[in-house]
Amino acid sequence: MGSAAHGIVHCLSKSFVWAHPAPLLETTLQSQPPLVGAHSQEIPRKSPSPRRLRLSPEIPHISSSAAPPASPLTPIDPSSRRLDVTSRGMADWATLQTDIVGIIIKKLAIPDYIRFRAVCTSWNSVCKDVAYHPRVDPWLMLPPNQSPLGAQFFCIPERKNQSIRLPSTGSLFQSIWAPVGSSNGWLIYFSQTYGTMQLVNPISGAQIQLPPIGRRTFSKAKLLEMNEKNFIVAVLYGDEKGYKVTRKGSNNWSSVESKHILDDIIKHRGKLYTCDIYGTVEVWAEPPRTWPEEEITHQWRFRCLVETSAGDLIRVKRLSMNKFGVWTLDKGTFSWIETSSIGDIALFVSHYNSFSFLAKDHPNLKANCIYFIDIYNNLCAFNLEHGTKELVETPAIGPARDDYYPRPQRDQILWFIPSLK
Repeated sequence: MGSAAHGIVHCLSKSFVWAHPAPLLETTLQSQPPLVGAHSQEIPRKSPSPRRLRLSPEIPHISSSAAPPASPLTPIDPSSRRLDVTSRGMADWATLQTDIVGIIIKKLAIPDYIRFRAVCTSWNSVCKDVAYHPRVDPWLMLPPNQSPLGAQFFCIPERKNQSIRLPSTGSLFQSIWAPVGSSNGWLIYFSQTYGTMQLVNPISGAQIQLPPIGRRTFSKAKLLEMNEKNFIVAVLYGDEKGYKVTRKGSNNWSSVESKHILDDIIKHRGKLYTCDIYGTVEVWAEPPRTWPEEEITHQWRFRCLVETSAGDLIRVKRLSMNKFGVWTLDKGTFSWIETSSIGDIALFVSHYNSFSFLAKDHPNLKANCIYFIDIYNNLCAFNLEHGTKELVETPAIGPARDDYYPRPQRDQILWFIPSLK
């Protein structure tokens, strides 16, 4: 990205407040250190002398899928590079070329993207083009606190705190609403007081009320599918075989039986896959296929199923406090193949949800690593190739501790992928 585009991104990240699109949710941003933004004072600047700004004709033409590059045999008209100038002699950035604006958008994280599209109608119009979409980063939802700013998130690649006003995020037994799952840009909230559940999109402010499920405590809730036509939510119980499921338009929950208590469930290539407490993975098709069972393990060990961006299915098993094993599914033989290399993939695993990212697309992410929270509430990265654990510095959670007791509310920490949809 050219220097002009880089300057715009740098300016935007410091000069605009994240205006939440939904009136129900008020949003503020906070960083480590804090960003110059909503709580800063504007520094007076001297008006520049009137002059006409234009991009140098020597700058290479920036292209995108929406605007193919000019033929090398066709000279570029220098006048097409010029920015209009306002009556005060300032450059009119609203006239910046669409393809350059599109390149900038793809480099922005969602909070900066929301600021960006609020600058002017011209940029907002480009943001509506489906060809231009912001960068999507992994966030960590932090333990609840009494901060008036709302729910706390930590952006892993940017090392920033994000605060969003949401339903109460106190502990399960001390508040009305508690987060119990996350997927596809949505958080799943549960009220044990009322035995109800709802879906909340922290970015768009959208909320979907689910059928009453009762006050019984469950292990986890998973959003298996979310699109304009349908959504599917499944609930797993730690002391009951099978799971309960509901979908768009349903007024109740349906019960599905299984041979054993389930650890995880995922929808992969249109089919449901489950993993039980013994390590048996089953695909819910006709006839059902199963894989061999494993030995019973300690309670703190868990298994999860993760789908990669390439469409592969990965099974992750926690072998010890700080070590993991990874298997990939061979769809030809329907067998699991253990591996110590997942290439450029970075996995994010937790009790509530797990997902993957391509490390090359995000700053500060390490390839072939598994990100997780240890029993001392530290953010860690486990290197599959070397079998070693590395602490990830994050002021949002706190420095590493050497005590022998786990911090409270550790199960309330879950991963989150922000989405505008």
